Amino acid sequence: MPMSQESRPEKPVVAQATERPAISFIEPPGPDEVEIPEQKQHFDLPVRFGAVPVDKAPLGWEVETRRAEFKVTKFQHAYPTIRLPFQEVHRVEFGRNKEFQAANEKDPKLRELFPTGANRLFFGDNLHIMRQLPSSSIDLIYIDPPFFSGRNYNVIFGDKNEVRSFSDIWEGGMPGYLVWLNVRLYEMKRLLKNTGSIYVHLDWHASHYVKVEMDKIFGAENFRNEIIWKYDIGSAPKTTFPRKHDVILRYAKTENAFFFSEHTELRLPYEGIYPRDEQGRIYQLSSDGKIRYKDPLGKMVTDVWVDIQALNIAAKERIGYPTQKPERLLSRIILSSSPENGVVADFFCGGGTTAAVAQRLGRRWLTADQSRIAVAVAADRIAKTVEENATILRAPDFTVEHWGIYEAPKLERCRPPDFREFVVRAFGGRPESVSPAIHGVRHGIPLFVGEPLRSSRVGKDDVARFAKAVYEERRANHGVMLGWNFGPDARKAAEILAARENKRIDFVRLNLVRIESDEFREHVVNVHRDYGSLLSFIQPPEVRVAVRRVGRLKYQFDVSESVSLNKDGMIANVQWDFDYKHERFTSTQGYAFRRNELVAEYEFPSAGSFIVACSVQDDQGGESTAVQTIEVN
Repeated sequence: MPMSQESRPEKPVVAQATERPAISFIEPPGPDEVEIPEQKQHFDLPVRFGAVPVDKAPLGWEVETRRAEFKVTKFQHAYPTIRLPFQEVHRVEFGRNKEFQAANEKDPKLRELFPTGANRLFFGDNLHIMRQLPSSSIDLIYIDPPFFSGRNYNVIFGDKNEVRSFSDIWEGGMPGYLVWLNVRLYEMKRLLKNTGSIYVHLDWHASHYVKVEMDKIFGAENFRNEIIWKYDIGSAPKTTFPRKHDVILRYAKTENAFFFSEHTELRLPYEGIYPRDEQGRIYQLSSDGKIRYKDPLGKMVTDVWVDIQALNIAAKERIGYPTQKPERLLSRIILSSSPENGVVADFFCGGGTTAAVAQRLGRRWLTADQSRIAVAVAADRIAKTVEENATILRAPDFTVEHWGIYEAPKLERCRPPDFREFVVRAFGGRPESVSPAIHGVRHGIPLFVGEPLRSSRVGKDDVARFAKAVYEERRANHGVMLGWNFGPDARKAAEILAARENKRIDFVRLNLVRIESDEFREHVVNVHRDYGSLLSFIQPPEVRVAVRRVGRLKYQFDVSESVSLNKDGMIANVQWDFDYKHERFTSTQGYAFRRNELVAEYEFPSAGSFIVACSVQDDQGGESTAVQTIEVN
């Protein structure tokens, strides 16, 4: 929350960005499991009409029929669990992170949720990200998931990952959509504290279906509100009444959920409605002539929100995509349903509205999106929120972390032990350091990992040392070597070892597996055939900027010669910072989300030397930033 005026620092907070190759690992949640509540009938019919059947399980729920000792996690048949590490690819620093890290040490849940003390922005599949976060650790979840209104409406940023995910959502119609959403709602319930709440933002297409499913997951008794958010923008068709509202379903995890209604932003003023007495108090005369004084804070907002308008095209906070929600909407939700310093999460973050508002209101936050463009836009917006709001005087750092789609150049800069641990975990193994030549084990099979540099090669000496360790130390008959490249001598040595058989020793067989290969991803594909794309290694695009003066103080910037270095990749978004400072990219207003616009024009405020930065994202998840100095005249 904001400090007092006296405690403010003399200089404004300036974000400092650092790019670190650190890899963060989080242990999977414990064995505790969220149960589906008992589904009670709301009413009884007369006997002659029979009983009303109650569907006790949400769509997609795996009904357990086996013995207790063979119990399996629900939804696993449709969405098996994939454990992959997180890769920290970027960190934005505000200079106060040590305070938050020290505070985390006092709270085991916070320490587990924010292991480096920083807030977290994830790029990857939100289901699998949530499955690796600790239970009962979040105060408030707000989500604005894809509406069941058509594929084209929901594909906003144009990433291949976004397109691929939405193609799965629509398969099977409404039931398929509900299964896709239910498995995520189930994880969100697990993540919520007992005092936590969830808000699910929907429209007329699926809100009624989703409410039925949420009754099953959270319990009908924990339903709190169906909030109607009314707005005026949009078309007016001639065949129906114009649709001018969204639905936000609010559920509590338990009856003890936090709710605070006394904040002035949650009240509507009485001004102009009732008179004031000599002391300035607002009052109303009842029919019997008695004076009834009104709450000076105003009247509590109802479940119909008519005082918050959708963003118009000229709104300053507008980024440029059609489903962006106003900050006032999120401010109302966060203030009412999360305590000061509480944890707020949004697993469909889009342009980062929830995280930006949570940051401004002094809440900790974590958020995720499957679009790398959305993550770039959100990161830019959050940093700008801190830098432009004088009331934000204490802000933790925040990290951008990848799950499943990893930046190869960042991995090259890891320390060898961190790199090896990362590769072993991404391969589905368990790291261990019993032997210098064995770096991990997967299903009992010893693993070896080469050096971090992609120019390095695994050679015959590596093969010989690993084979010796496999046989003499592990008494195993199979080992797997993982690396970026393998020399011809390594392959030859492996062939000789594989062909050698002696009755007095075990048959030693070595596999040589490239980290970028399909074979490396086999363990993901084996769990579920649709999961082959969850694990990949990407390159940043090559950014080429051509600059041309087109008028007084006006310049044209062309990045059409920039190329994606990833297979089948294309440049998908370009962001511009025409006054780059402090080694931190903060986009110029109107230049944060320019999908497929490769040429931009900008008029500088004056002549002189300016540093211009251009951040480019491709549709495979790669991102790169180019910086250059322009002499403006």
